[in-house]
Amino acid sequence: MPIIKIPTVFNIDLEFEAADLGRRGVAYLVDLLIRGAYLLLMSLFLKNTGLGGYFADVFLLVLPVSFYYLISELIMKGQSLGKRVMDIKVVSLMGNVPSLSQILLRWIFRMVESPLVTLALITSMLEEDSPLAALLFLAIGILPLVVVLRSPYNQRLGDLAAGTILVRTKERHTIQDTIFREIHQPDYIPQFSQILRLSDKDLSKIKTVLDSVARTGDTSMAERISLRIREVLHIETDMEAVHFLETLLNDYNYLVTRK
Repeated sequence: MPIIKIPTVFNIDLEFEAADLGRRGVAYLVDLLIRGAYLLLMSLFLKNTGLGGYFADVFLLVLPVSFYYLISELIMKGQSLGKRVMDIKVVSLMGNVPSLSQILLRWIFRMVESPLVTLALITSMLEEDSPLAALLFLAIGILPLVVVLRSPYNQRLGDLAAGTILVRTKERHTIQDTIFREIHQPDYIPQFSQILRLSDKDLSKIKTVLDSVARTGDTSMAERISLRIREVLHIETDMEAVHFLETLLNDYNYLVTRK
């Protein structure tokens, strides 16, 4: 399988095995079967209980099936049930779990790219004796496949728009191998902008030291590096060494990802 290398600003290329079309196709069929089974069982339930009707059909049939990918990829962090079965997942171009906005954008484009929607439109045009319109919709339906085959990372339109890719779940390097950290606080204020003066090698060393502290509990190396960084960057602070180094990495991630 081709290997996707994603360059990052964190001193390492993330390597993923591309999700081939076969796996993607089977994952789609699994998800299709799951949605079909749900529709069948829920339809029988509504019919047998006499609870059917416009609102019941909308809220118990149409909406769950329509929002299937959106909800599953949010809950399962980039996977649907079909993707999990086939060991593939959606990740951002940073290599981390896709954000809400990325998953939402993929879902919106999916409504346009869906083979079922294309098939329904073609069938409708043929029934209305409009072969030219049917050919037009067929061409539009083939476009997403062409995009997948021609895009750099085998991305569909939704992936290109959202900045995501579909990969095997067993990546060679994870985002945890880098100094990447997600800053969740919307009002986060960096304290040490001087961190941008350090090299990638220096930053990787800080992470290595922090990982060592987490494993062993020995803070002696962290204290020495903390003192050296304060001298080089002319930083005056009373922060404890480990907290200081953690803050430096957080500040770096915030400043770099918002450039």
